[in-house]
Amino acid sequence: MLKVEKSEFMSISVSRSFLKKDLYSNKYKRRDLNKIKTLFDLSEKNNFTIDDQTWNDLIMDEVFNELDRTYSAEGEAALYKMLRNPIMDEEELDKRGNLIELFKKDIDLTVNLRKIFFDMCYDKKNRLIEMINGLLSVSKLKYYLYTILGLTPIVWILAAIILREPKVMIILMLDIYTKIYVHNKERDTINTVGLVYLRELIDAAKILSSIKNNEIKSYTAKMKDLLNELSAIDKSTYLLTLTNSFFGIIDMLSVPFFLQESIYYKISGKLIEKKDTILELYYLVGEIDALISVAIYQNNNDGKYSKPKFIKATSLKIKDGIHPLLKKPVANSIEISKKGIMLTGTNMSGKSTFLRMVSTNILLAQTFNFVLGKEYEGCFLNIVSSLSPKDDIINGKSYYLAEAESILRIIKASQKEIPVFCPIDEIFRGTNPLERISSSAEILNYINKGKAICIVATHDRELSDMLKENYDFYHFSEEVDNESGLKFDYKLKKGISKTRNAIKLLEYVGYPKEIIQNSYKRMEKIEGFI
Repeated sequence: MLKVEKSEFMSISVSRSFLKKDLYSNKYKRRDLNKIKTLFDLSEKNNFTIDDQTWNDLIMDEVFNELDRTYSAEGEAALYKMLRNPIMDEEELDKRGNLIELFKKDIDLTVNLRKIFFDMCYDKKNRLIEMINGLLSVSKLKYYLYTILGLTPIVWILAAIILREPKVMIILMLDIYTKIYVHNKERDTINTVGLVYLRELIDAAKILSSIKNNEIKSYTAKMKDLLNELSAIDKSTYLLTLTNSFFGIIDMLSVPFFLQESIYYKISGKLIEKKDTILELYYLVGEIDALISVAIYQNNNDGKYSKPKFIKATSLKIKDGIHPLLKKPVANSIEISKKGIMLTGTNMSGKSTFLRMVSTNILLAQTFNFVLGKEYEGCFLNIVSSLSPKDDIINGKSYYLAEAESILRIIKASQKEIPVFCPIDEIFRGTNPLERISSSAEILNYINKGKAICIVATHDRELSDMLKENYDFYHFSEEVDNESGLKFDYKLKKGISKTRNAIKLLEYVGYPKEIIQNSYKRMEKIEGFI
């Protein structure tokens, strides 16, 4: 694995040979997802945006880390935003897919673009977004005041020369000391680091927009238009590249002249006025970095992925699908059309992983036009999940109440124009068996009547008779013995699971024989009673 560390506030130029080799390396870096998601948090959401619960259910933070080979903070933010906003338009997906193919095939173009992103200062704390997101202080009075006071050192120096009076230099020293004090007071407000990152964004966009390539012309032309809108800010921030150069020496020299203060208060109002334009440029630059990242991921997983086929009928077909986070994945296939799917099976046999595999591939298909599998055919789907959380209390609510609200999200989504894909794991686990099974059966039948493709994993085999008209049944299984332990094949099989392993697992990990034997006896009595 190639690794070059870049400091937050320093760009490092590297050779083309390094960048070529880095295309085939695994990308390791420390990421702050709370910072990376800021652009998404600020952006407008739509009816198909992946909500927080679904994102967390599918372990998408880790999937993001797996896909992320970006160099810039803009690229990270754009990649995250793209994953949270699936596309419901085949033409738009094809455009993304074509760009990804371009970046895979045209290595020279990709390396040239990567060099631009690598040479940018890496804004790991998202200072630019933080600065323009409501933290700007606007004051025309301060602009005029600092501009005028910035000229006083020149006045005192000229006075000392003309009057030949050394004592004037004492006044100059007091003037400088006062300005150092004011500069330190204003530093948090001005946050010039954010302005420097804005300068970096503008410079990178200028270089990108100058690239002559018809296939990325839609990006470069749009960048030129946005840069024209930001021309006044461009000119004003140019001096900031000097004040933060040479290890801060010029920064110190600029303090007596209130250079940073004057520039900041001159353009702070313009920054607020052009906030949306800056964010659009930020995302546009980042989108190229993000698409290159996906192209690199595909190149490093050659033979494991394919292009999805989208159809109008409410159905889904995945052949030999795998999950991106598994090092040694077991491929599984599924076809769903008019009926939903009920998964049964014992603990740890693969049900939850299967739900996430299908969901993640739907998301990859509808964001980057590829899936991890040999074949994918399906309609556009709105993904809304309800997988089992680990805690019994969620955000101050009982597990049952939280899950009831979670399932209601799915019911509402099933009434929309775009069909909903709803993976559900252990529905209503937090309530008594009688009410759980009764309400689960009614809810699952109701969802299947709407525009929905539903896969539900459950241990409640009693649901099979209640749902047989609207659901097909599949299961996962394993073997447990005292010699070889647990043996899972993680392969999806038709039918309802006939085995249980909870008591066998207790025996395997070393529970007393008395507990094991009495548990089996008690289970036989309960089954006989039922």
